[in-house]
Amino acid sequence: MLPEKQKISDGERALRRVLKASPQDLWLDTIRRAKLPEHDSLIYWMLSQTECDFAIAVHAFYRSDPIAYLDDPKPLPLRPSPSNIFALVLQNWDTGSYRSHRLLVEDIDVTARQIARLNQKIMAKPKGALPFSIPPRFLQPEGGDPLKLPPHLSPEDARNLWPLYAELKLDVPDAPPGIRRRLAKAAAVLRRLGLLRDTP
Repeated sequence: MLPEKQKISDGERALRRVLKASPQDLWLDTIRRAKLPEHDSLIYWMLSQTECDFAIAVHAFYRSDPIAYLDDPKPLPLRPSPSNIFALVLQNWDTGSYRSHRLLVEDIDVTARQIARLNQKIMAKPKGALPFSIPPRFLQPEGGDPLKLPPHLSPEDARNLWPLYAELKLDVPDAPPGIRRRLAKAAAVLRRLGLLRDTP
């Protein structure tokens, strides 16, 4: 649960309702569009839901910079705050979360190089030297199917989703779906070719 004092915007509440009624594909797409620390409370909420897929947890875990926690290991807080995603993921795993694994962990979530580096760091530590343990599945996240989002569930293409994602400053195109976006794209191409200049 999110700490009671954390203020949640109406836009984020609306997005949480959308996610609750949507497949995990949209959840993974959403966390890929999120920025830290701006969207910490949204990510914290997603990771705290029982339906949260393993791939989403892996994405969040590697974005939390686990190497920094290995370089300066400290005991995990009993109640992680939204700014401590690393601790939240590990504690939730210990209590049985993220056992559903339908989605594929892709390079956009974590690269093979990042995984190899984390494995090397862990192997270099003496046994029992860390005040926490990283589950082996996070060190070799295999399995699952690639994310599939139909246009009506894509924040870039769905007219009912784009305004919500844009309001929350999630990573979506500046222009809404439809003719305005096509015109904006055409204008950008013309500017690159030097055929269109912005008026002062």
